[in-house]
Amino acid sequence: MVGLSNRIDELLTAGSFISGQKIAKEFGVSRTAVFKRVQQLRKLGYCIEGVQKKGYRLVPRFDGLLPLEIKVRLKTKIFGKEVITLDSVDSTQACLNKLAEKGAPEGTLVLALEQTHGRGRMNRSWSSPRGGLWFSLLLRPSIPPMELHKLTLLFGVAIVASLKPFGINATLKWPNDVLVERRKLCGILLEASTEADRVGHVIAGIGINANNSFADLPSEIRNSAVSMRDILGTKIDRAELLCGILKYSEDLYLEASEKGFSKILSLWRTSSCTLGQRVEVLLPDGILSGLAVDIDEDGYLVVKYHGGLKKIYSGDIILL
Repeated sequence: MVGLSNRIDELLTAGSFISGQKIAKEFGVSRTAVFKRVQQLRKLGYCIEGVQKKGYRLVPRFDGLLPLEIKVRLKTKIFGKEVITLDSVDSTQACLNKLAEKGAPEGTLVLALEQTHGRGRMNRSWSSPRGGLWFSLLLRPSIPPMELHKLTLLFGVAIVASLKPFGINATLKWPNDVLVERRKLCGILLEASTEADRVGHVIAGIGINANNSFADLPSEIRNSAVSMRDILGTKIDRAELLCGILKYSEDLYLEASEKGFSKILSLWRTSSCTLGQRVEVLLPDGILSGLAVDIDEDGYLVVKYHGGLKKIYSGDIILL
């Protein structure tokens, strides 16, 4: 029955009407069995239209984040190949890492309505209340480990492009923040499993303050954070935003696998709020002050200071 359910679900994600009689005939089951599966999906929260002589059609709800609602909207080949939606989880990164180690396919997506122990760079906590868009995506790229950090820039570019249809002009702070008027809207976290000169898998974690308000966030970050709801004064369709990010990022990912990252680096520079700004770089051995002048062909930040030019491989950046 599980196999039959999956096949019926797959047909419903086509987005058009499919005849119950046709499904029954194709799979060699009764129309009652098909109807039972439709009823099960309705109980799970799906909106499925039933029209006489036309059949059934899955209609995604506004802001609907159930797996089939996402799949029916997706226009990707790889990203979102498998979709898992969880009500609450400690961390989508940790959950997806376990699946990756068990052989989950590239493009597997884990999304949570709430994270209880979300995390950002350097193992910092990441507040993830209900209303935000919190997800992790599994990648199995054929690139050397030394290029992995460029994927952070790739997702930053994709997120900025995905926000524009909502009327939000965001900018990128090196290496992994998406800002609106210097307040943080989104963070990107990449975690990889590597061996010598090969990449086993990469998990890209993305957290966006979408329909949550800054008032939902801890008091210590309220002045430095912002949400789409705060900016627009209304809730947005998170499924639409998610599908846009997956489409833009997949296009860039395929581009990078064929032609390298030069186009992505150029797009990142265009959307940057870091370049041309005076910055402080918090390094393990102290603070470097200077002017952020570029990112090089490897995606590293180049800072001009009194001693010349310094290439920054990692570190926290403060815009002055």
